[in-house]
Amino acid sequence: MRKVLKISIIVLSVILALLIIAVSTVLILNKIGKNAFHKNDTNIVNKYVTEDEGGIIYKGDRYELNPDVIALLLIGIDKDSVNKDSSVGINGQADTLLVAVIDTKSKAVTVIPISRETLVDVNQYTTSGNYSGVANKQICLAYAYGDSVEKSSENVLLSVSRVLFGINISSYVTMDLDALEKLSNAVGTMEVKVNEDYYDTDSGIRYKAGTTIKVKGRSAVNYVHWRTDDIDANNYRMERQQSFMTAFMNKAGNQISDNFSNVITYYNLMKPYVSTNITLPQTTYLTTSCLRINLGNSIKYVHIPGETFLKDGFSAFSPDYDALTDIVIDTFYKKVS
Repeated sequence: MRKVLKISIIVLSVILALLIIAVSTVLILNKIGKNAFHKNDTNIVNKYVTEDEGGIIYKGDRYELNPDVIALLLIGIDKDSVNKDSSVGINGQADTLLVAVIDTKSKAVTVIPISRETLVDVNQYTTSGNYSGVANKQICLAYAYGDSVEKSSENVLLSVSRVLFGINISSYVTMDLDALEKLSNAVGTMEVKVNEDYYDTDSGIRYKAGTTIKVKGRSAVNYVHWRTDDIDANNYRMERQQSFMTAFMNKAGNQISDNFSNVITYYNLMKPYVSTNITLPQTTYLTTSCLRINLGNSIKYVHIPGETFLKDGFSAFSPDYDALTDIVIDTFYKKVS
């Protein structure tokens, strides 16, 4: 009996030690991950705010960056494979840009869609990869000035940060059209409403505005990718992308709630079609921080007001920078006494 008791104590001690190591590892990874998200934090700079001892003054009130808020950029590119890199100039464009902002304390999620037509300073490079200066042009073109998914995505990150007055967004997830097709097939058929007269090139069917349709696979890709030549075509497409994202997150969220192993299934499915610079510590911090976050309709989508016009024969979008300052401060800052 003494021998059995001794063995039991040793086994329990080993288990306890392993648990302590596991918990300590998670805590350490969490700390490193949070610091990684915030290591490049800087206050925004524009004519509407003034710096003040580590914070800013805006409309007479003092604000500081919210330490519980992290942001990452979701980039959807207009090619079928994210890993088929081309040379500078023909590496594709960033068709969809979504800044996902997560408050890890309140569990609130805010998504700021950035129009692909937004005019912003874009770093340019020659076909040999040498820096050739900055030009004010559509933000979607920032992706083309790279010869790899990493360089292209980093260039887009830089321009998105410029749109948001220099706010720190250093993490990205870039996915291609194949990823969307695979994921929507895995999740299953979703119902969405078309906001304009819409042509489904997958089925060859035309739908009137306001019609509720079912999408899956290629029809889902078409729903978020198709647009006309109208000057406001991309604005309509962004609305469809938002409705699709809501439907997808609702359905995928329910499936994950019913069976948590679906997270692994979706991850393995997406892996060949996605590129990201998010590290293991950052992933650990995201995972542990987002366990209680609601999906779908609980996501707050923010609309950036502004003007759409023609520039050199192409649609261009200029944000209302006064309103955009309100959005950035409401999303990334907290008011302090």
